[in-house]
Amino acid sequence: MAMKQRQDMSKLIDVHSHVSPLNFPAAPNTAVATRWPCMQCQSSVEGTLMIGETPFRKLDARSWDVSRRIEDMDRNGIDIQVLSPMPELLSYWLDLTDAQVICDAVNHQIASLVASAPARFRGLGSVPMQSPEAAARMLPRLKQEFGLKGVEIGSNINGKLLGEGDFDPFWAAAEAEGMAIFVHALHPVAAKTLGSNQTFTGFALFPVDTGMTASSIIMNGVLDRFPRLRIGFSHGGGTLGASIGRLQLGWKMFKAAEGNSLAPAEQARRFFYDSNVYDSDYLAYLATTLAPGQVFAGTDYPYQIMQDDPARWIRDMALPAGIERSICSGAAGRFLAEAF
Repeated sequence: MAMKQRQDMSKLIDVHSHVSPLNFPAAPNTAVATRWPCMQCQSSVEGTLMIGETPFRKLDARSWDVSRRIEDMDRNGIDIQVLSPMPELLSYWLDLTDAQVICDAVNHQIASLVASAPARFRGLGSVPMQSPEAAARMLPRLKQEFGLKGVEIGSNINGKLLGEGDFDPFWAAAEAEGMAIFVHALHPVAAKTLGSNQTFTGFALFPVDTGMTASSIIMNGVLDRFPRLRIGFSHGGGTLGASIGRLQLGWKMFKAAEGNSLAPAEQARRFFYDSNVYDSDYLAYLATTLAPGQVFAGTDYPYQIMQDDPARWIRDMALPAGIERSICSGAAGRFLAEAF
C-alpha cells in the first residue's frame, strides 16, 4: 500500500509528529522534583510519562525508537517526519536553569534520531520561552550544534500570548537565523478559568488557544516588525479561519488608516498551517482559500488522536494537483527552507 501511495502522490512530509525521551536527566533539586518529567516503564517498549508523581500520558516505543517509527512511516506512505518535542516537555513553568536541562535533553534526543536516519527525519527543538532573551541566545545552538531546522513553541507562555512585545527578542533571533517556528497548543489560557478536564481541554480548547495566539500575532504587528518569519500553526491554526473576517473588519475600522500594518487576511496567507483538522472540507478551505500553498501535512503521531492513513486521506480529497503537491511536500519545503 505504501508503494502505491508514493506512486500516486508526491513525497509526503509529516511536519507534526512528536517524540519523548525514554530516559530523562534526574531532577536537579528536590524543589523541582514534583514538576520534573520521568518515564515509569511497564516493559521495554512501553511506559508512562510522569510529571513528578502524577501520570501524564502512556507512551510506547514509537516515541523514541527509530525502527518502530520508520515501520509506521512506510506503512502510511510517509517519506519524512519532522520531529518535535511532546509539548508538555517545553517546561515553561520551570525556572530558567532547570528548563534548560530539559531543553538540552529533548534537543539531544531529536538530534540523535535525525542523525540515525537523516533521509527520513528532520527536527524542531525546544527553547526556554519563559525568558525570550535566553530563547533567542539558544537558537544558534539549535542550528549549529544540534542541526535542527527550527523550534516548537507553545501557544501561550505561562498565560502570555505570542503577539506580546516581550517576545520580540525571540522573533528577531528566529528571523536572523532563518529558523522555522511551529506553534503548538499548550496549557490553554481558558482551561485555568474553566477548570476543564483533560478531554475538554484537548478537543475544545487547543484550537481556541491556537487561534487566539495567531490573532495576537496578527493584531500586534509581529510580521510588520519581522517580515521574514516562517511561522506554522498546529491543528490548522485552530479557530483563526473562523475569525479572519472579523479581524479584517477591525483592521479596516481602526488600523488601515495608519498605513503601517499588514491586513489580517494577508498575514494569514503568510502563515503556515498543518492538515491536522480531521475534516476534509475544512482542510480544503485552508489549502485553497485561507492560505493557498501554505498548508503542510501533519498527523500528531504517535498519539491516540493522530490522523490515520494521511496519504490516503489527502489523496481521496481529489484536490487540484498543485494543491495536493503543496500539502504533501511543497509547503513543508518552504516552511523548513529545504527542497523536497
